[in-house]
Parts: sequence; structure tokens; C-alpha cells
Amino acid sequence: MNKLFSLSKIKELLAIIVASDQLHAKWLNTLSYLENCGARKIASCEHPTLVREEMLKHAAEEFRHAHYLKKQIQRISSPIETYALESLLGGVASLQYLNRLDLQTCRYLKFYGLERHAYLLVTYAIELRAEMLYPLYHEVLRSAKSPITVKSILLEEEEHLKEMREGLKAIPLGMVHAEHICARENRLFETWISALLLLK
Repeated sequence: MNKLFSLSKIKELLAIIVASDQLHAKWLNTLSYLENCGARKIASCEHPTLVREEMLKHAAEEFRHAHYLKKQIQRISSPIETYALESLLGGVASLQYLNRLDLQTCRYLKFYGLERHAYLLVTYAIELRAEMLYPLYHEVLRSAKSPITVKSILLEEEEHLKEMREGLKAIPLGMVHAEHICARENRLFETWISALLLLK
């Protein structure tokens, strides 16, 4: 867990967001954007013909999460049609989060000649973060008696993380590399949370 933001601090931030329909709608749109961004990155990693069923399943589920979160917005607000900057929380930090992680991971892996494993390592870091964030959000939603629910996403993200852990076993020093990537993701997460605290 990062040093700057404790779980209680993040939960406190989520409670502030959920208490405001306007902020909450933008938060859902931000999560939808991140899920969609992740799905597009998975799809871009696919080989034209040598595509494993696991990757198809994962991309499909991430796209479904993005759509599901978009639809949830209508339970508390008018629809938000796009991912325009003004419709997201966190501003540019949200837009660049996954792109920066992907770029930093590719640069790191290039040094070891392991670029082909970028999908696995980036996804592992993202799913590890989701394992922390979605349960906190779920708790806040329940406490606030919100009509929004993310339980189905939470369960699927847990399964994704399990699959990524299995995949890392096939990479030489897989967990060592994963720790390096997670450290980079952690710094990006801290930047993102700092931006969310501005509630823009």
C-alpha cells in the first residue's frame, strides 16, 4: 500500500464523492473511462491470429465493466455521453494514468528483452489496484445506501487477478518484475489520488 494515502483516507475521499450526485456521476464516468482504456489496451496487444481465449474473455469483461459503469450513472444523474476532460474526476491524471503505466512498463521490460509480457505485467498491476479500490468503494456505497452497486465487477476483477498471478509464474523472475511495475503504478496512483482530492 502506498505511504501517502491510507485506506481510511481513500475511503474518506470516496464517501465525499458518493455523497454528491454530481461528483459521484463523474467518478462513475472516470471508472468507466479507466475500464474502457484497459480493455482497449488488452485488445491492442492481441496477435492477429494467435489470440488466447483468456485474453478475449478479459477484454470483453473490461468493455462490459465500462458500459455497466456508464449505465449506472443514470441511477443518480443525467447521462454523461463522453469521456471529455470536464466529465471526469482527476483531470489529466485520469486520462494519462494507464497510458503512463503502459509506457513505463514497456521501457522497463525492453531492458530485459521482455516487451512481449507488457500486457501481463500492466494488467497485474491494474488488477492489484482494483482489488484494493473496488472493495472500498463497495463498502462506501453500502454505508451510504446508494442505488449504485459494483459487486459484480469486484468479483470479476478478483478472477482476473488470479489469472494474472498464474501467468506471472511462466515469466522468469515474474514476481520480481511485477514488484517493479507495481512500484511505478503506485506512484501514478498517488498522483491520481492527489488530483482526485482537488475534486475537479
